Amino acid sequence: MNLPFRPSLDTPVKSPIDPLARPWLQSAALHLGLSAAEAKNFANCGLLQLPGLAIQLQPWRDAPQPQWLALGLLSRPNDVPPLLWNELLLRSNCAMSAISTCAAAIDEQGQGLLLNRLSMQAYSDTEQLGEALAVLIALAESLIAGATALSTRPTHSETLAEPPSTPTRPASGKDAIAHSWHRSFLVQALQHLGNTTPAQTIDTIGVIRIGKQSLEIIADGDERHLLISTAINSPLHSSSQRTLALRANLELMTLTGCAVALAPHGACLQARWDSKGLDGIALGDWLGDFAQLAGAMGSRPAASSVTRSRL
Repeated sequence: MNLPFRPSLDTPVKSPIDPLARPWLQSAALHLGLSAAEAKNFANCGLLQLPGLAIQLQPWRDAPQPQWLALGLLSRPNDVPPLLWNELLLRSNCAMSAISTCAAAIDEQGQGLLLNRLSMQAYSDTEQLGEALAVLIALAESLIAGATALSTRPTHSETLAEPPSTPTRPASGKDAIAHSWHRSFLVQALQHLGNTTPAQTIDTIGVIRIGKQSLEIIADGDERHLLISTAINSPLHSSSQRTLALRANLELMTLTGCAVALAPHGACLQARWDSKGLDGIALGDWLGDFAQLAGAMGSRPAASSVTRSRL
């Protein structure tokens, strides 16, 4: 996929920023704690250089409303082999979706990326942009630290072993299933889809079925987002399979906001659905598209299955 920009840690791309957007970027940079000079430079080119990390903001599309992309270019530690690095990126997607709309990917050169399709109101939500950038930086630092800590783990083959046990879901994740704020969304979505799940079970439902796909749905405690995931029939056992999945994530995230992750039980497609300004019918349409995309990924390459639909 050809992104509208491609920063490099060595030779970063400096793209002129629309003057209307510069105050937005400058205020967000100040919110991050940058100096006035650094904030002004960021506002002019959209590029932020940090040790081992380059972040660039770029407008992606103008209609139906302005939407921006935040891309973090990660520097793989020299002592971390690509095999281990790619595994870490795929596994990290499971955790990242619980706290953000970021996802890990790689470009055609194997460069690690963190991508976030920003959902805030462009040019106005300064604090939210600053917080989104802070989360992106924190996730990048965690990935680098995790890779460094794991660099001494021996790998003897192209097939990497699964973790010995399934990690315990944090208490907040368990509690989220019992949240009731999303009940009206799910009731309306299921009715729209023709799903006959009894309404009285919605409060505690964890899994719904659409066609051949079983979707796990968890309500976030922020009372705004739903965490949605489903298993996909795409083995991610070898280095080449995982490389292809990470490359597909670059396009999946940009076009749909979804990403492939490597969970303890295997490959899955996941996303973080934002309910702001939407209703259950919109959720139902989105879930239908999500299930269709996941089902298609088992029979053809993920990137070719991407559509610019409601996702």
